[in-house]
Amino acid sequence: MNILFCRLSTCLAAAVVGVLLTNNESVAEPLDWPVYGPELGHLRIDNGIDRGDGLTNSLPDIVGPIDGSAKLTIFTEGNHYPVLLPLALEAFPEYCASTGRCDVTPRDITVVTLPQVMIVAGLQSGGFRFGNAQLPVGQNTPVFPDLVMLGQRPMERLNEQDLLAENPRVFARHRGMGLLIDREVGQDITDFASFISSDLPFVIATTREAGARNQYLATMNALLGEEQATSVIEREVPDFPGRMAIQHRDIPYAVMNDIAPIGLIFGHLADFYADHWPEHLAFVEIPEAMPFGTEIAVAKTNRLNRDPAAADAFLEFLFEEAPSAYLTGGFTAAEEFDFGRELDL
Repeated sequence: MNILFCRLSTCLAAAVVGVLLTNNESVAEPLDWPVYGPELGHLRIDNGIDRGDGLTNSLPDIVGPIDGSAKLTIFTEGNHYPVLLPLALEAFPEYCASTGRCDVTPRDITVVTLPQVMIVAGLQSGGFRFGNAQLPVGQNTPVFPDLVMLGQRPMERLNEQDLLAENPRVFARHRGMGLLIDREVGQDITDFASFISSDLPFVIATTREAGARNQYLATMNALLGEEQATSVIEREVPDFPGRMAIQHRDIPYAVMNDIAPIGLIFGHLADFYADHWPEHLAFVEIPEAMPFGTEIAVAKTNRLNRDPAAADAFLEFLFEEAPSAYLTGGFTAAEEFDFGRELDL
């Protein structure tokens, strides 16, 4: 995925990357992440390095301008980015051009894809901190979401802060956890049972991503019983240099760099990364985990002084396209959950 596609000032960019490089003690290889959005060039600093080598990523995921010029800004939990970003940055601008419903190009869109806890904390506290750099986020600042995409509890927290303009509507449901496997070391792991019976170490979302981690732990407790699940968790690799507590970065990074041969992550992400790096990674589905999948909802925010036309058009587009796009991306079929249901906050 892109290192940075933001119109950052030179001083902000240098501060962020300088801090990341200074603090990095890892010698692991950087990954060739999937790239989305218009090619605006990579961030560079004086010695020619254009990313924080060895880190799971040089910056948390921000795609698009942060100077206030975006016509549509979306803050979302990041675990569905392989489906959302092509929809938002490719299909939606094409929809605007073909229908005349909206005047939006890929360069007019900003998407922030971070863990839910980070999205909620950033909106409640007034911004994000990246090393020594700060990105203010508020209803009267250049960067504030027109739309948020989160689960039930995070939406409730935003609603308690009077940040939502409407009841969120459900548009996707994932299928629970899966396994991302080192193709060579983990070749004997073919299902959930063989993972459980092995003695291989694995990586999983950290306690700083409580939402995802608790889903995985609850799933294992239900499938195995608490005692056996606790025994399995003892094989976890809890930390490593460069870890960011962003599981859709950390897990493939750890498996690709021999930190652990197995990553426990949402199945659609495991499938996506195995397809992106097929020579190194394999996906093992866990059908038993499907009942434990959770929903993602979307809502407009109480953003001030902003034309809502782009957000309204995107919502119309999203509810037309989500059933097919998310099914193709490994999510649950729309007819198998309450697609379009309003969350009761």
